[in-house]
Amino acid sequence: MVSAKSMEVRDNFKDWCVQAAEGEVIQISRPGNNYVYLISHETYEKLTRERRIAAYASYLHGKDKITNLKRLAQIENLPENWNNNGAERISGNIIKTVRKLLMGLEFQPEIFPTACDAVQLEWENKNDEYLEMEVLEDSINVFQIDSEGGEHQNTIATDGATVKKIVREFYDRAV
Repeated sequence: MVSAKSMEVRDNFKDWCVQAAEGEVIQISRPGNNYVYLISHETYEKLTRERRIAAYASYLHGKDKITNLKRLAQIENLPENWNNNGAERISGNIIKTVRKLLMGLEFQPEIFPTACDAVQLEWENKNDEYLEMEVLEDSINVFQIDSEGGEHQNTIATDGATVKKIVREFYDRAV
């Protein structure tokens, strides 16, 4: 962090902006021990990401949903080669789709990144049945194992209503 007086910043504003754009945080002193901070958009996004997650948490009810939104934020921040085997970052569109799905789901899954640019959602019910959804850029691969060990697989659109219906039916079978 670099501290500066407001007069210094005013006289060379462009230079200070370049420093902020390069990641430097500029603390500008103002009368009365007040400060203004000049930061880059990237720094701003990092600072507000946790605040946005907290806002979701206050809107939502349920520890599992809050936990999943935090987990999704961690997945969103995975770097290139996060698995040390050449995996790419998960695309922003997939993250947005998963976030939207999580917000609408009554039963929260376990969530995991995959090495093939996808996020995997997993559920198990009390009948030892298993449901897995692999969220891709433009579709969702669904895999299920029923209580007798039968396997079922299909591909659906990234439609929240369809996902909710499948998950609801999965849990209704266990009642």
